[in-house]
Amino acid sequence: MSEILIAHSSPTTAGRMRRIIELDGEFHVAKITSDLTQTYDFAEHQKPDAVILSHALSDCPEFELLASLFRIMGIGCIVVGTHETPLPAESGPSIARIATDAPDQALLSIIRQVCSRATRTGAPSPPRPQSQTFDPTRLILIGSSAGGVEALLNVLKHFTNTCPPTLIVQHTGGQFAASLARLLDSGTAANVLPAASGMCPEAGHIYLAPDDTAHLRLARSRRKRIEIWPGDPVMGHRPSVDVMFQSAIPFGQDIIAAILTGMGRDGANGLAALRRAGARTIGQDEASSVIYGMPRVAHELGGVEKQLPIHEIGPALLSAAKLRTIA
Repeated sequence: MSEILIAHSSPTTAGRMRRIIELDGEFHVAKITSDLTQTYDFAEHQKPDAVILSHALSDCPEFELLASLFRIMGIGCIVVGTHETPLPAESGPSIARIATDAPDQALLSIIRQVCSRATRTGAPSPPRPQSQTFDPTRLILIGSSAGGVEALLNVLKHFTNTCPPTLIVQHTGGQFAASLARLLDSGTAANVLPAASGMCPEAGHIYLAPDDTAHLRLARSRRKRIEIWPGDPVMGHRPSVDVMFQSAIPFGQDIIAAILTGMGRDGANGLAALRRAGARTIGQDEASSVIYGMPRVAHELGGVEKQLPIHEIGPALLSAAKLRTIA
């Protein structure tokens, strides 16, 4: 019997769907949740066959992270709303949709379709260790926003347990920062963890801001050291990509930075400043970006040395960090 999770803020609507589903006898409603935090926690640990959720929840920025989890774990997803309400661009093509007032049999039919095509693929297999020697002075910085979860998974699948130390700012709700770290960690051979003040970036480790109460940046010191700085939001974001990039300017010659898909311009000024300071810089191209906002502005400001499709960015970052030997 297929296990179904219903995520809806209306107990009345959720209860009606539960009765429709369980009267059929083919499915069992394992749980009803009312917000994305509960939904993510249940889906991550209990692995239902399908999730039915309201359009209001799918419209939250954090839904991108949830959609990525569904894809990786092979969990089907159905968004209940009106035909006039489009799904977020970054939700991807695998999310089904049905109208709130659809007939009972239509709901059951789409549940069957979603459950039948869902496959438990798991996270992508981390790469085999390669015989690469990286410059120990190098530090990789990556900034991303809308569409960035899938982009980061695509980039980090190339990283091994000897990769250069890496700092990432992805615009994600604070309560999902730990979930994002676990999701990214499952798709790379490197060790992904929340950052803390005083940490010195180490090879084979990838550091994320621990929540949205502070910025992730490099401390003002001669040695590269992480600082969690409780400053005000920058361009509406905390953590901010620009704050991380700007903090790395004193180490410009050692930095390799990438700006990925996202709306707005957070990180664009910082990337341009880093390039002027001698950093190697990469921007995601328009064709592979879910939203070509942040990389576009960075390119217009002269901050992008190379513009690449997402599948080439991971190898390019690692190649730029290789130890150069003199023959």
